[in-house]
Amino acid sequence: MPEPLVRRCRPLLGTFVEIAVPRGHETAVDAAFAMIAHIHGRMSFHEETSDIAALRRARPGQVVAVDPETVAVLRVARHLHERSGGLFDVAIGADLAGLGFLPCSPAWEEGAAGTAADIDILDETHVRCLRRLQIDLGGIAKGHAVDRAIDVLIERGVEFAIVNAGGDLRVLGSPDEPIHLRAADGTISGAIQLADAALATSSNLLDRRIVGGRPVTPHLDADRRPVLSDQAVTVIADLCIIADAMTKIALADRSLAMAMLAEQGGEILSHSVPEPA
Repeated sequence: MPEPLVRRCRPLLGTFVEIAVPRGHETAVDAAFAMIAHIHGRMSFHEETSDIAALRRARPGQVVAVDPETVAVLRVARHLHERSGGLFDVAIGADLAGLGFLPCSPAWEEGAAGTAADIDILDETHVRCLRRLQIDLGGIAKGHAVDRAIDVLIERGVEFAIVNAGGDLRVLGSPDEPIHLRAADGTISGAIQLADAALATSSNLLDRRIVGGRPVTPHLDADRRPVLSDQAVTVIADLCIIADAMTKIALADRSLAMAMLAEQGGEILSHSVPEPA
């Protein structure tokens, strides 16, 4: 039976990140938070010093030096873009800015139509965009940060841990506590036991605005039209980067997400908003 966990929490990744480990591993927690902060700094859409901002400012075909962590995430993003037939696309920053979900940066170009297929990874530290792109890693980088935090904890001898970044989380070992699930309306819809696995949840019922007289969300389908869903989708997978990204695919096309997850043993849970009494 794992011993009770101690918890530390810091504001990172646009949310609050909590790391829970057995007592005596506080130094490992500090190192894990340092890794998360590093990833946040390199992949933030909002920070003009980030790798994403550098790629945004670059001319088409210009080689940009980036962090190896950024390259790792872009590789996964490229793979998921191809496997999903273009549904999962990190090159939607201009679309999200146009809808008001991201700030319009100085490099924003009206009607930018490039996709993740235009991201050319040259090696572990160099990338170029074949077209002018607005890359937004908000749908995948948080999961990667959780995974890398777990890696750091493992390297430092931690056997049981939970890293939770605003609902995108990963469990190391089998800590004896439930993981609560949230419905699209923010209420708790249930709880599960999770061991050596990752979990992520996405919804947009409470994240909508009116543009041109119509409701829009930050989740887009393969034609870059807003996806409206009254359900929260939770994905369980081995890695949080996969769970995180697959929730976005599942919101737009559940069948496609199920087929993709079947290849790696993941699963999807859906949570309807409770009917009024």
